[in-house]
Amino acid sequence: MILSTEQFAEVIAEHDFLIINFGARWCGPCRVFNRVFTDAAGENFDVAFAVVDVEEQPELGAAFAVRSVPTIAVLCAGALVFSHEGSLSDEALEDVLRQVRALDIKAVRQAAAAQR
Repeated sequence: MILSTEQFAEVIAEHDFLIINFGARWCGPCRVFNRVFTDAAGENFDVAFAVVDVEEQPELGAAFAVRSVPTIAVLCAGALVFSHEGSLSDEALEDVLRQVRALDIKAVRQAAAAQR
């Protein structure tokens, strides 16, 4: 899905696991990583995948302190649990997904609530 500032809160509330790919149309490495990201999205239906164009949605890029593209951010129960600047290989992205699935969502929610 293409993620915008307007729908951000709704999307986070609807998904336990959300991976956001921050990129830009002009970015060569972003185009290469988009294939990896799209392939993973097509194979992992228990995780929501979203794309943010940082030029069209600068507020979201700023909210996640995106300094270079591509950058991915992984949210579990609305809490940021992983961020990475640069491309990932298929294997590296699958490893991130494996680690995210291993998280205790209830514990993440409790920790996030305690920080608020």
